[in-house]
Amino acid sequence: MGKRRQNSSFFSNYKFEYEKDFDLKNKEKLIHNLFSFFEKITKEIDFSSFEIGFSWPKKYDILIEFKYLVRDRLIELLNSKLEKKHDFTKHDAYFLIDLNKSSIFVYLMPVYVYGKYCKFSRGLAQTEYFCRFCKGNGCKKCDNTGLIIQNSVEQLLSKKFVPKFVSKQIVLHGAGREDADVLMLGNGRPFVLEIVCPKKRIIQLEELESEINSSFKEISVNSLKFVSKDFVAKIKSFPFKKIYYAVVNCSKKIDLNNIDLNKKIFIEQLTPTRVEKRRALLKRKKEIIFLNFEQINDNEFGLKLKTSHGTYVKEFISGDNNKTVPSLGSILGLNCVCKQLDVLEICDQKLK
Repeated sequence: MGKRRQNSSFFSNYKFEYEKDFDLKNKEKLIHNLFSFFEKITKEIDFSSFEIGFSWPKKYDILIEFKYLVRDRLIELLNSKLEKKHDFTKHDAYFLIDLNKSSIFVYLMPVYVYGKYCKFSRGLAQTEYFCRFCKGNGCKKCDNTGLIIQNSVEQLLSKKFVPKFVSKQIVLHGAGREDADVLMLGNGRPFVLEIVCPKKRIIQLEELESEINSSFKEISVNSLKFVSKDFVAKIKSFPFKKIYYAVVNCSKKIDLNNIDLNKKIFIEQLTPTRVEKRRALLKRKKEIIFLNFEQINDNEFGLKLKTSHGTYVKEFISGDNNKTVPSLGSILGLNCVCKQLDVLEICDQKLK
């Protein structure tokens, strides 16, 4: 599948045409006019910290000292009169005053929201998957939709988060991902939403959580809270163990006596065939524990198992042409396939 995501750092954010020409001959008038802009913009955009930059005409390079006097005075006014904090490195908004174009560009830093999502619909992806043939433009392969899978958790959340934060888009960063045909149950999968170019930065997350859960049958969310940017890397690198329930179909009548419960099985998985075009070819060592099983009929049974982070469960069951050793099929001495798979729990007790 081709996946295309707009990189949030390259958004142009917002451009405001300045109502008056920049008068570089009168410092006080320029400061007054610029400050009146900031008074107006604070009614449209939420920010508590800021930085200011200038794009300065080369012909006025001799007035470089003048520029810094204007900048310092603006910072002082925003601090004292608008109660906004100047922060060179960690700011909510960056204002670029373009003296060449009589424009002011506003770059709003993302807001990050942590939470967990549950997924109750098979055929729902985690994030948007664009057609690899047309790269999202629409073609015969994707019925001119531009998408391989028509809906996702990310798209559903976008319908609620974007208008609430008055943002341009959201980007969902998940703690791993389940296949589109796999349910995500239990307490849900941890994620961080990156809210891109938000004009509003603070909203009542409890109210938003309730609104999402009452609006969609396909998903629910819980534990929403504001976090810092570094939480994205934290959830992506945290070694979550997972508990799955799989319905296994076998080629012959099953003898489940070969399944030892609560015993650790150590396996090696070469990158599965179905993802080898988008994953590095690596051999991964994983750990699996069988927790419980139940006979469904002569050729099928339900299996509850606990796995280490990053285990490909479907391939463990089938063996994937001996790319997973040992596999459930080799343990039972049968050809096995995963007929249905659910994530019951993601163990994140130590994530803080």
